[in-house]
Amino acid sequence: MPHRSTIVKTGHGPGTAIAVLMVGLMAVGIVFLILGSSLYFSEQPADQRALPSPPARSTHDSKAAN
Repeated sequence: MPHRSTIVKTGHGPGTAIAVLMVGLMAVGIVFLILGSSLYFSEQPADQRALPSPPARSTHDSKAAN
């Protein structure tokens, strides 16, 4: 009895395996895109962040001017 591989026996060739792999990679890419964009849009813009104290350089410059 000649040996036949599982790929030939099931009728799915290498094209099907590549297609399944590509669909899986696209799905993973879409998930990362959605997660990344949600994290990006949930951050506050840099100009709206409240500074807890004035920057050290500005206080140093004002002391040097006195």
